[in-house]
Amino acid sequence: MLISTLARAVYRPSAGSLNPRLIGAVLAGAVLALVPATRAQSKRPGWGSTPYHDGQGTGVTFRVWAPNATSVYVPNQSNSWSTTATRLTQELTNGVADGIWSADVSPAFPGEQYKYYINYSGGSVWKHDPRARKVVSSSTGSGGNDIIYDPTAFNWGADNLAPPALNDLVVYELHIGTFYAPHSGVSGLFTDATNRLAYLQALGVSAIELMPIAEFPGSSSWGYNPADPYAADNYAYGGPDGLKALVKAAHARGIAVFLDVVHNHYGPTDLDLWDFDGWSGGGNGGGIYFYQDTTLCCTPYGSRPDYSRQPVRDYIQQNFQMWLDECHVDGFRWDTPGLMMNAGSTFIPDAATLISAITGMVSSNYPGKLNIAEDVMGYGFDSTWDTTFYTYVTPQLAPTNDSSRDVGAISYALTNNTRFNVAAGLSRVAFLESHDIVGDLNNGVRLVTAIDSTTPSGYRARKLSTLGAALTFTAPGVPMVFQGQDMLENQQFSSTRPVDWTKTNTYSRIVQLYHDLVYLRRNLDGYTPGLKGDQCSVLRFDNVNKFLAWQRWQSGSTNSTVVIANFAGVTRSGYNVVFPQAGTWYVHFNSDSTNYSTDFGNIGSTVVNASGTLITGSVTVGPYSALVLSQVPPQPQLTATQSSGSSIISWPLTYAAWALQSTPTPAGSSSQWATVSPAQYQTNATAVYFQASPTSGPAFYRLRRP
Repeated sequence: MLISTLARAVYRPSAGSLNPRLIGAVLAGAVLALVPATRAQSKRPGWGSTPYHDGQGTGVTFRVWAPNATSVYVPNQSNSWSTTATRLTQELTNGVADGIWSADVSPAFPGEQYKYYINYSGGSVWKHDPRARKVVSSSTGSGGNDIIYDPTAFNWGADNLAPPALNDLVVYELHIGTFYAPHSGVSGLFTDATNRLAYLQALGVSAIELMPIAEFPGSSSWGYNPADPYAADNYAYGGPDGLKALVKAAHARGIAVFLDVVHNHYGPTDLDLWDFDGWSGGGNGGGIYFYQDTTLCCTPYGSRPDYSRQPVRDYIQQNFQMWLDECHVDGFRWDTPGLMMNAGSTFIPDAATLISAITGMVSSNYPGKLNIAEDVMGYGFDSTWDTTFYTYVTPQLAPTNDSSRDVGAISYALTNNTRFNVAAGLSRVAFLESHDIVGDLNNGVRLVTAIDSTTPSGYRARKLSTLGAALTFTAPGVPMVFQGQDMLENQQFSSTRPVDWTKTNTYSRIVQLYHDLVYLRRNLDGYTPGLKGDQCSVLRFDNVNKFLAWQRWQSGSTNSTVVIANFAGVTRSGYNVVFPQAGTWYVHFNSDSTNYSTDFGNIGSTVVNASGTLITGSVTVGPYSALVLSQVPPQPQLTATQSSGSSIISWPLTYAAWALQSTPTPAGSSSQWATVSPAQYQTNATAVYFQASPTSGPAFYRLRRP
């Protein structure tokens, strides 16, 4: 929520002066004003500047709400920024003026710069279009113009990603300006971010969450200081076409895109919405878009919109519709809707009604699209950030003395939504890092630094941070990581510090660990369906030995996943744990594996047999480590041998019911894997095999359980 702003040092000249002009001619000692012909109000739809091309011609419809204006003009490049040439007409509803001004302007065209010039009883003002989709910059001075943008011109192709279900959602929060910034000293662009989507796809996340991207002042910011709420930032990030290119590219890789949106306040700087049509109102002022009442007007971050006014409610709701319809986003993270509804101890019912209307609209009209709140439950939200989850977990990972860890606090965070003190489930988003937790504006600290500020890349920091990650991905809820967490980032997040992508090589094994946890959480390999379930119970709690075991499963199913965690710096051998069912339990993840670091111990059970009246099994767990087990056996190994110019693909006979699939590329989507007909399989005493014919290109094979 806090704001980072870097003042502009670059002057961007306008196409002509933005000062009012008197156009006239002197004739016989008198001044004759040249008044433009009156334009009719527009009958076409659309707010802001909307290009049209129909049977009546080509041009742009302008429409703006300015109830206190006496006249509204559109200075632009075509009319040399005249303040009298292009006049809008006040619309009438049942013969009564409704405060809306519009006109169809045939000389205007996409790409042209413009602004509004508003006359009112006390003077005149130059203003940004409140619904401009693209601006030169948010500056209210010379050169800070709006740009006519055609929202239908972008080529979406076959973009049709179905958003992930809530139980398949793994979120990667990122900041466009720093996620990937290949040019020194310059913020990253939307299109730059597309160059790291392959990494995120390989990591396995199902969604990215973009920190706010509405136009903000300056060239760098966290984004929580929106100046032009309808405009995808053009000055720093590359504008609406860049955003659309990112969304389209993400969808092509199976990754959904969520926007972090801010409607609890606007500004506080470069805010042309303030006193928009010259009327300031009473109290604190601000005019038609803001509360003037000093009880409701203000937040610690900027001015609160006036949710009691229908045009303001429409402005906010239609903003959500724009992102969904025109930019194909898959949902939203709402920045502090609690601040929309609460001004100190004063509840704002109009805000609550608006929030419910918008979440209901999204749910009804955009199936599968999601709304995630930062700080409230209910009101139609699909899930909410558990903003205190880390305050229960991180302090228990940080102590150097194991006896100081409270496994009870970890157990509570595992099974409960800590923010609201209700049972944990998909109604919460769980995380140990976010922009607020690790950001410089909050004096934030990265997880590894919180664990070991002296050696944040050392053994202890790596072991305990990955143990925390295992807890996050196996706890009930939607797991989220913040950019860099997966590559052991130890520096604070800053809007001017790009992600150090060399760390994906330096800590490639840690990246692999996060990949494996994502795959387990989403059950992408089919071993851990319980982690997508809605149920959780603690199987063993031992605060003396710092040991915790829990079970995850789906209601109505006995196919459980068990997680066993050792929060002590010593190995626990032969430790008895109660299991939910008797039989063989296979370990599918061991955070102590040397796959994740050469100095890890590779200690831990690989198979556990549970039996007895109480159904217990003996388990060994390495120091500061977690195991993830289920009763689904590991996938068998495929063996390839050459014979007479062809390849023989074989696998153990015990997996005869499994299906062999092939593809020309291992990076293909699931639809590109073709199942080899079982009629082509042969068997011997120990194996199933298939004779693959020679191909002109590479072929890759995998097994899939029935």
